[in-house]
Amino acid sequence: MMQREMSVFIRTPFPTFRRSAAYARGQGRRRGGYAQAGYFKLSTLAVWVLLPSIAVLFAVLTVAVAGHERRLVNRMLMGGLAGGLATIGLEAVRITGFHLGQMPGSLPQLAGVLLLDRFMLGPSLWSDVAGWAYHYWNGVCFGLIFAVLFGRKPLRIALAYGVLMALGFLASPAVTSLGIGFMGRDMPGMPVTVVLAHLAYAALGVLTRRWIRDPEWIFVRSSAGAG
Repeated sequence: MMQREMSVFIRTPFPTFRRSAAYARGQGRRRGGYAQAGYFKLSTLAVWVLLPSIAVLFAVLTVAVAGHERRLVNRMLMGGLAGGLATIGLEAVRITGFHLGQMPGSLPQLAGVLLLDRFMLGPSLWSDVAGWAYHYWNGVCFGLIFAVLFGRKPLRIALAYGVLMALGFLASPAVTSLGIGFMGRDMPGMPVTVVLAHLAYAALGVLTRRWIRDPEWIFVRSSAGAG
């Protein structure tokens, strides 16, 4: 069953998806292991975790606005905006690496296939939309987390944050499942591309310094009276 699923996946007419064959083989192994271990598919997690978490986030923002928590509202909105824009920089590096053969596949496109449970069918317009939306939403959320926790900090803090994000991704089971070894050691260009892409994402540090009103950590009372 899994072999037939993989063959359908690899024969898809979409060029970028065919280039993801190594990822597909690893993803197939991981899905088999997840089924045996009782884990959920990404499409299931989207319904039961992703969508509720988005609702909770907007609920927190709504409560903060109603409660005149100007400091938190400023950080959430500007951090999210900065994260979304910084993801454009990340994508410029990632796509370049992908077309140079330094990435095993188009990860947003693959994420869309898994989100809509089209693993045996291949990508569609709506799976691509879902995958890219999911990818950019991650960028928005990581920017929001940075802004809420750290406030207006020097660029070096954002660079360190980007490197930690890259290392966290490289050390995750998602990379191991690609069949390129732990942290992508069997595809040396991939870790380099990932780190460079997340250093580009650290541009959010420049944006948050411009847009966030106070420099304090979230756990320190603002001396600027920002709320």
